[in-house]
Amino acid sequence: MKNQYLLKNISMKIEIRKSAVRDLKNINDPYKTKIHNKILDLKNFPDTQNIKKLTNFEPAYRLRVADYRILFDVIDDTIYIARILHRKESYKWNKTGKTNYTHF
Repeated sequence: MKNQYLLKNISMKIEIRKSAVRDLKNINDPYKTKIHNKILDLKNFPDTQNIKKLTNFEPAYRLRVADYRILFDVIDDTIYIARILHRKESYKWNKTGKTNYTHF
């Protein structure tokens, strides 16, 4: 596995899980637009603001967007978005479900 921080000049691929797509559909505008734009900004990982590496949690990273959290993993040159949840719910969710990802 490559060190993801060495990939600074490479545009990351983004894969989004079906559960994250459902989460996004349940979010109202204008948050939905902000979240969508921040997901696209993840292509510049790790040069994206408001990202935190989580400890003892799966997925390993979170991106803060207003009151919402985008939970994701990074493997090689791909970002796998697992869930998009309100901050009250985001840290309660700690499941490693199926790996059904959709290219985003």
